[in-house]
Amino acid sequence: MFSAVLFFLVFLAVALLGRRHARLLRGKAYGDMPGPWALPLIGNLSHMFHPDLPVHFLKLTELYGPIYHLRFGNKDVVVLNSSDLIREALTRKWTDFAGRPYSFVANLISLGGRDLSLGDYTPAWRLQRKLTHMAFQRCLRGDMEQIVRNQAQRLCQVFRGYRGEPVDVARDFSLHACQVISAMMFGPLDSSAIKEIHDCTIELVERWSAVSVQVLDFLPILRVFPNAALRKLLSCVAKRDAFVQDMMKKHEESRHPTEMRYMVDHMLQILQEHVADKRRDLGLSPEHIHMAIVDLFIGGTETTAALLTWTVAFLLHRSEIQDRIHHEIMTVIGFDRDPTYSDREHLPYLSATITESLRLRPSAPLALPHVATRDTSLSGFPIPKGTTIIPNLYGAHHDGSKWDCPLEFRPERFLESDDSSSYEAQRNLVPFSCGARGCLGEALARMESFLFLAHILRDFRILPPLSGSLPDLRGQFGTVVHCKPFTVRLLPRGADSAA
Repeated sequence: MFSAVLFFLVFLAVALLGRRHARLLRGKAYGDMPGPWALPLIGNLSHMFHPDLPVHFLKLTELYGPIYHLRFGNKDVVVLNSSDLIREALTRKWTDFAGRPYSFVANLISLGGRDLSLGDYTPAWRLQRKLTHMAFQRCLRGDMEQIVRNQAQRLCQVFRGYRGEPVDVARDFSLHACQVISAMMFGPLDSSAIKEIHDCTIELVERWSAVSVQVLDFLPILRVFPNAALRKLLSCVAKRDAFVQDMMKKHEESRHPTEMRYMVDHMLQILQEHVADKRRDLGLSPEHIHMAIVDLFIGGTETTAALLTWTVAFLLHRSEIQDRIHHEIMTVIGFDRDPTYSDREHLPYLSATITESLRLRPSAPLALPHVATRDTSLSGFPIPKGTTIIPNLYGAHHDGSKWDCPLEFRPERFLESDDSSSYEAQRNLVPFSCGARGCLGEALARMESFLFLAHILRDFRILPPLSGSLPDLRGQFGTVVHCKPFTVRLLPRGADSAA
């Protein structure tokens, strides 16, 4: 009994001393920036275990305001919960926050930090991004839209095959989004190859999001213990790498400089030109191409599918919006031709609906963490070099000081007749993050979401199952925010219905 009391008193004394020490450190390094006091050793790590972390970070603003300091293990973290703060950090002061924090886990899954999304801000990374952007733009000017339209039409054929039976459309969205990026990257592949890379991509994101994996970055001591989740993640990474290496090898062997049709061909050609110019030797390697391909598959599959699934879920709750979009499409396009991306200028309500889905459920709600590359400041608070910055995109999109009724699904907020209100609403959006490390695939994601939904909402009425149950709109938060599984009935309209 005495030993237990003594242990408690010692622990309490250490906790109080740790609290005082943490406040002194924060006062010295972070000025008067608010934040909860941290426990010895683990700091504020308990916050990481909240299942709805972006929502939890937003709730903390009620106590500490839109910017606050946390300590996760031995890492100092500053969370940004408003679009103004996020733009200040990532756009106006982008050079101060262009880095990525070192991550033990990220290093394991990215060929030693050669990843486009997770890699640090280095000369090789800048060249990797430029190379990927150039290849992406060449595809954008080429047949990207036709690839997306073809997949939209095939998706509608799949939906017709369900004959109105209840189905979970999330996997169909995911598979067809994966087929888009696969066709752009490698050209036509058989269905088994696409399924292989698709399932591997989904599993990788899921396993990487596991708390038992993420915590390894903040408590290094845990790395010495067996970790089944990490083992499964690395097994998935091995399968991913084998697939990408095989595809790169095939295209390297068949590539011809005058006939480059796919993204991987452009990327390999630019790499070859760079390697040939010894004056520009910045360390770019085939591994950088490998990881850029991986990034595009993850971003082009999971995030786009999540956006489409969320939009369908919201439309089931607001059937009058679905009817209004259908009427808009029929007025502008009808059944005589298929929608094109240029139609978006004439389908403002569909465009506003997609934008509102992006606001309520940004696919990557916490984006990816940045790191301060030098001593700097945000909103008047000092930010020491090495501080990890978390942009809470979800928090910015639910900021009550910026959005009227932020929890409501209201596409009309982006169709205000007052131009200044519409501009302000757009300015407060950061669904793809912003600045030098903004999402490279934003143009493709916007094209896919528009063309897929334009085809679907013209050709089908989307209804809940006969039980009448509607989707649960509380998200499942991880690296990507997913809608909880639900089923719908897709009933053909118009010409399809008559057929």
